[in-house]
Amino acid sequence: MMKNLLTKYSETMKSRLFSYLFFLCFLTPLLWADYTDRMKARLPDVLSAKDAGTVGEGVDGFLHLRQSSNSEAAELVNLENTDRKELFKDLATKTGGDVSAVARKFSQGIATKAKKGHWFKKTSGNWVQK
Repeated sequence: MMKNLLTKYSETMKSRLFSYLFFLCFLTPLLWADYTDRMKARLPDVLSAKDAGTVGEGVDGFLHLRQSSNSEAAELVNLENTDRKELFKDLATKTGGDVSAVARKFSQGIATKAKKGHWFKKTSGNWVQK
């Protein structure tokens, strides 16, 4: 009877382990691709809004609205920042780092590659143009 219980427990654990491994190997990349694909698809709109000066980047790694009356830009900022939060969490998990440190590095990378004329919000809350 004890042997049967151990065998049944072992089979249950194997089944759970297989399910977990399946999730890690096959579903995680799909989840990753989901928000990265949205960010890639949204990039032309983000760049257009940056070119127009309606949005800018913050040192916190997030996109910020510069003109509060623009509801279309506000929605763009909201969608982008939702996906960036997920990106920062995933990168922090993968690197063993802190989410805020990942966001700051992301911000630094964006600032380095930014076009002249794009806006950046400093920790003081002041806006500066590259």
